[in-house]
Amino acid sequence: MASIFNKAFRDSKRTMIWLSIGLGLYILMMMSIYPSLAEQADEISELMESYPEGIMRMFYSGDISEFNIVDPGIFLQTYVGTWGLLILGAIVIVQAFNAFTNAERDGTMDMTLSLPVSRRDLLVGRALNTAVTMLVVLAVCAVTVIVCAQIWPEFETDMVRVTIALLAGIFPLMVVAGFTYLLAVWVPSSRRFAGPIAYLFFFGSYLIYGLVGTVESLHWVQPLLLFDYYDIGGIINHGVDITNWLIMAAAAAVYFGLAWWLVDRKELGV
Repeated sequence: MASIFNKAFRDSKRTMIWLSIGLGLYILMMMSIYPSLAEQADEISELMESYPEGIMRMFYSGDISEFNIVDPGIFLQTYVGTWGLLILGAIVIVQAFNAFTNAERDGTMDMTLSLPVSRRDLLVGRALNTAVTMLVVLAVCAVTVIVCAQIWPEFETDMVRVTIALLAGIFPLMVVAGFTYLLAVWVPSSRRFAGPIAYLFFFGSYLIYGLVGTVESLHWVQPLLLFDYYDIGGIINHGVDITNWLIMAAAAAVYFGLAWWLVDRKELGV
């Protein structure tokens, strides 16, 4: 397993570096506009009040009655957390399919399994690489926010909570990773529908969450969707909700557990 992880991590270094640089620059750019927003807080709040609630829910997953774009936690959730999570989720899906489905299609799976490596070692090593890669990128994002807060002191909030909130992004990302690895080891590589299902599971959850939030009779659907359990603004302003973390950890464990059980039963296309 260690050899699989080491190779996967080496292969992921370029992706990890460019993600860190890209998201770091994006955060820097977004944080640079915060002082201007703070100066015009009253005007912006008045403008936001005129926006339809449906539009606001597409950008903010917390309690919409508390929405205030100048609040540091809500600002990070709106401008950094949502888009960063969507980008990283897409990379997680790509990594999971590269580990199995694409490896079967390009013939590299045959070579890998000719070595003294079990299928389950391959799964655990690649999944561990996904987790470590995402944690590194999230840590870089947290450090970037902390540095930006020193550059622009108007962004005044608890940096410990900011760090925790950003690192907690690993929970929804591991749910997505577990679901995608499960698809990768369950669906034959000759089939072409696993990818769309994975992207629908993740991006569809985001879109549906925003849409059902505008219809009171459909609010019961929200707890069924991933984005109901990760709220950067909520963590920064109100502290950690351990229950949400446990739910996401349990979901990820179930998906990875099923993938671990099924991988030895998969008919590999090699």
